[in-house]
Amino acid sequence: MATAIVSDSSVSLPADITRGLPLFLAPLEVRIDGRVYADGVDIVPAEFYARLKSSAELPTTAAPSPGAFLDAIRRAGEAADEVVCMTISSELSAAHSAAAEAVRLAETQLPHLSVTLVDSRSAGAAQGLIALDAARSAVSGASMDDVLARMAQHIGDTHFIGYLDTLYYLWRGGRVPRLFMWMGSVLNLKPVLQLSAGRIGLVERPRTETKALARLTAIAAERTAGRPTRAAVMHAMEPEKGAMLAEQLRARLQIEELFITEFTPAIGAHTGPGLVGCAFHPVD
Repeated sequence: MATAIVSDSSVSLPADITRGLPLFLAPLEVRIDGRVYADGVDIVPAEFYARLKSSAELPTTAAPSPGAFLDAIRRAGEAADEVVCMTISSELSAAHSAAAEAVRLAETQLPHLSVTLVDSRSAGAAQGLIALDAARSAVSGASMDDVLARMAQHIGDTHFIGYLDTLYYLWRGGRVPRLFMWMGSVLNLKPVLQLSAGRIGLVERPRTETKALARLTAIAAERTAGRPTRAAVMHAMEPEKGAMLAEQLRARLQIEELFITEFTPAIGAHTGPGLVGCAFHPVD
């Protein structure tokens, strides 16, 4: 029996990486300047970040609706008999709840399909690496149980680390105190963050971009410990810094595969431009 993967647009995967794979996405929603856009469908990163700089209001985001997830499940069902629906971390978005409702609807509207819901405990290209591995496994003929087992393994061993150029957008969104934002600006801090167990946490606070990039590389090297690694470098309107990080990772890690991608607008709405990071996990 064939298996397909459904996820949401947080995965931030380039189209050339996913072409031909049984991977179907439900777009998150982004509201900016009074208009609502389907993430990655109606608005692309370059347009979004340009608008963000001139917008008088803070953009907002919303999870895909149950209907959007159901549509993705329906499309997946045209290519498969079994579907795994994996969402952005339930700690970060209501997408998991919306997908759960879609799975319940699928039981009656698409009774021929077997649909399993999974919480990625992740976001961005970390979630994307998990979805990518699952879709490739499905193409290779892996059973539903095998796909779920690989997914569980990579939920546990996929890491995301990154740094922010500014805390301004997190402050505007009420996610950090004004004092932290002010101190970060005055001291030129570049907070290094990680996504662990579905939550975002602070790792350290280097004082320059050069030091921040070096720390991302060093942390990735420590965590991969010389094992063959698949990695994704992500950036928000910082292609040169993304390329620098990719070069450093290739020099320090045993890279089997690496691609560079942009943070989707649904993530950039909360962090602003200037975010640079990487996701990685061991290759079997």
